[in-house]
Amino acid sequence: MNNQPRNASAMFLDAADVLDEALIVFDCDQRLVLANRRFAEVLGPQAHVLVPGAHLRDIVATALSSGQIKGKLATVDGFTQAIAEIPDAGTLELDVELPGGARKKIRLSRLRDGGIAGTLVDVTEQFRAERLFTDAVARLPVGVAIEGPDGQFTHCNDAFAAPFGLTAAEILHLSDEERFMVLAPQIAAISGEDVGHRGPQVFAEAIRRQRASLEPMEVRFHSERHFLVERAVTADNGRVVVVTETTALKEAEARSLQTLNDTVQSLDEGLAMFDRAGRFVLSNRAWNSVLFAGIPAPILGETIDDSLHRLVREGAIVALEGLSGDGLGDALVRFVRGFGKKQTAHLADGRILLISAHRTETEGYLISFMDVTEQRRAEEEQREADLLLRKIVEACPANFLVSRIDDGKVIYCPPPSRERFGDIDSTLSFFLNPQDRQHYLDALLPTGSLDDYRVQFRRGDGSIMQGLTAARVTEYKGEQVIVSSTRDISELLAMQEELQRQRDMAHQAEKLSALGELLAGVAHELNNPLSIIVGYAQMLEGQIADPVLSKRVDRIAEAANRSARIVRAFLAMARQRPAKLEPCSLNEIATTALEVAGYGLRANGACIETELDPALPPVLGDADQLVQVFSNLIVNSEHALAPIGNQAHLLIRSFLDEANQHCVVEVRDNGPGIPEDILARIFEPFFTTKGVGDGTGIGLAFSHRVVDAHGGKLEVTSREGDCTSFFVRLDVHDRPATSGPDQTADTIEIAGTKVLVLDDELTVGELICDMLEELRCEPVLVEDAREALRLLEREPFDVVLSDFTMAGMRGDEFYETLRRDMPDYATRVAFITGDTMGEKVQQFLSETDRPYLEKPIAQDDLAALLDRLLGKGQR
Repeated sequence: MNNQPRNASAMFLDAADVLDEALIVFDCDQRLVLANRRFAEVLGPQAHVLVPGAHLRDIVATALSSGQIKGKLATVDGFTQAIAEIPDAGTLELDVELPGGARKKIRLSRLRDGGIAGTLVDVTEQFRAERLFTDAVARLPVGVAIEGPDGQFTHCNDAFAAPFGLTAAEILHLSDEERFMVLAPQIAAISGEDVGHRGPQVFAEAIRRQRASLEPMEVRFHSERHFLVERAVTADNGRVVVVTETTALKEAEARSLQTLNDTVQSLDEGLAMFDRAGRFVLSNRAWNSVLFAGIPAPILGETIDDSLHRLVREGAIVALEGLSGDGLGDALVRFVRGFGKKQTAHLADGRILLISAHRTETEGYLISFMDVTEQRRAEEEQREADLLLRKIVEACPANFLVSRIDDGKVIYCPPPSRERFGDIDSTLSFFLNPQDRQHYLDALLPTGSLDDYRVQFRRGDGSIMQGLTAARVTEYKGEQVIVSSTRDISELLAMQEELQRQRDMAHQAEKLSALGELLAGVAHELNNPLSIIVGYAQMLEGQIADPVLSKRVDRIAEAANRSARIVRAFLAMARQRPAKLEPCSLNEIATTALEVAGYGLRANGACIETELDPALPPVLGDADQLVQVFSNLIVNSEHALAPIGNQAHLLIRSFLDEANQHCVVEVRDNGPGIPEDILARIFEPFFTTKGVGDGTGIGLAFSHRVVDAHGGKLEVTSREGDCTSFFVRLDVHDRPATSGPDQTADTIEIAGTKVLVLDDELTVGELICDMLEELRCEPVLVEDAREALRLLEREPFDVVLSDFTMAGMRGDEFYETLRRDMPDYATRVAFITGDTMGEKVQQFLSETDRPYLEKPIAQDDLAALLDRLLGKGQR
């Protein structure tokens, strides 16, 4: 029995020696009990001090004297004092630095008998990773800071501190409260709320709320710079703070909002918008002129309730349909708050409005009205005319029949009726089937009177007549008979259908035109900032050695190029111009259409596959119009696939039909298919199976017309309940093979070209100059057209690249001045613009035949433009 404790001790010592962690144990008198092999290796030459019974203070002194431990506890008194302060069953963790830069973490734990057990873990790699992370954060273009659970910053880069006019070191020296006091004076508003004179308090409250909610927070400085502040929780319950400047985005949003506001203001319908809290945001001229003509217009922040009650109180709105007097204001508020539709409101001046309320995407309120005064007056006049006509028909029907109820025998048929129905003996001969006559009797007999009963009769020539029948039951020679008059409304229905179709066409054309203009305006506003992103992303590709940063730049370039293609597609869709047939790739066209129109499918979880034949030859076509064709087909599939969610599948594939020499693109979906009885009608204008508001019925008709104009075919196959495929077939474009230009030679020939760059937007001009410098040209940037003219008089240039839409002097005026005063430059001018949608720009470029580039700009396109201007391109 006495050997068992010794054996257990020996086994413990052996186990301690095979541990990967360094282990040391002291008794309650701070005498060494054991130190394993790994601990001795760490101590190195001083390991001789690790003998049982050695005092902790002596071991620490030996390690410190040999430089084995560095840091803030690198004194015997400091180290031993820290150990003495470890509470019962408590733990102390220390980070120490060893010679050579190695980092160790010492964990000392108080044992139950008062002794000390310590472990030593190598954290060198962790420390290096943290240092790399700190260096990477310091280099980020966005502001990044890391704060502990107590709110104190532990890391901060210069991009974070710079907007406040401070350095990262100065920020880190501030406590949480000090930081609020120092930074707050520069802040004007937080999340749209002005801070006023309570800046530090409001700033502190906003930061504390964000730490709890992690909701993004927008901050506006007095300098009108805007920033987005975001926080995320770290593993140690701290926070990562990311600050991104959004000034340019805010300015772009403001321009887009102005474009939208101009559109809204021009509408004939009255519109007013309130936010989710019911506070007034904006209204258009129609809203203010009709409802607030004699009273103060609504102001920002006014609530829906106050605004609507004010309209009733001031006598602008005097009644709703079936309601006036007391309670009118409350009823109007309930209607709007409940997002009611098509409520009739009567104004004091006699006008009648049709009011609707809509929920916006941001949970706000959009109230609209249409002035239906003339429409209601016309409807009332129509009702009066119908009443008069009914009285005339009842008194003296021009076309009538008298027949028995029992068997339908015709008792009297005047000449107009014989002309319509022929020589008939019974009404059964012109009812399409016996059931129709029975339904007619069921409607007539209970009251003995029937007016405007809709019927279908067979004429004497066999054709079908749509009619309205007025009938009375009376007694004739002792038996019940029917006196009826039927008005033929076949032509009227056809005319109404045609009139409605014409109205739909006109209305749809107006909507598409307005949408096209809005789309083009938004795309144009995006061109300049997008040019900078695309240009610099392309220039950075392949220039960064760091593979991580290089990959990020590649992703930026890919996303920027994709955005550029989408913007170009938007602008192309909005253009109204004749088809321009050029060799083009159906693969590229289908890919562009998928980028533009495929978002809805992806958002619904659909699986999208492409199988594009890389060897597909080119076709002769208008790429802009063909993009619209494929966009229509993709959107058509999106509507068909919407009900099946993530089970949806769309396939776009291309192949060569060698037998017919056709390039073919198939758009196939696994939707419900198209019923056979309507398959032949899907290409008819305005034919649609979708509900009101979901489709116009012109997409497929337009696509069929475009493909037909290209000399191709748009075909469809469908299996109901299974799938649908649309096939676009276009003839292969035969063109002789040509050898491509020698890119190296072109680059060498344009090197040294002296280029004058004229652009009143500095950032875009700098981008063009940077691209030209990479092409080894010698660019000079001028922001003012008149200054450019003066410079051209003093200094010779090989090429002039000019923007078109500029303040002071437009591009066409600049060109005309050059052609008049310095004609030698007229053939060396090209334009770089994002405004080719403008009628004046199109006319000028067409008349002068000057080369131009559309923004966003690609460096290859810029090189090709120089090549053309210098007369070296094969065009």
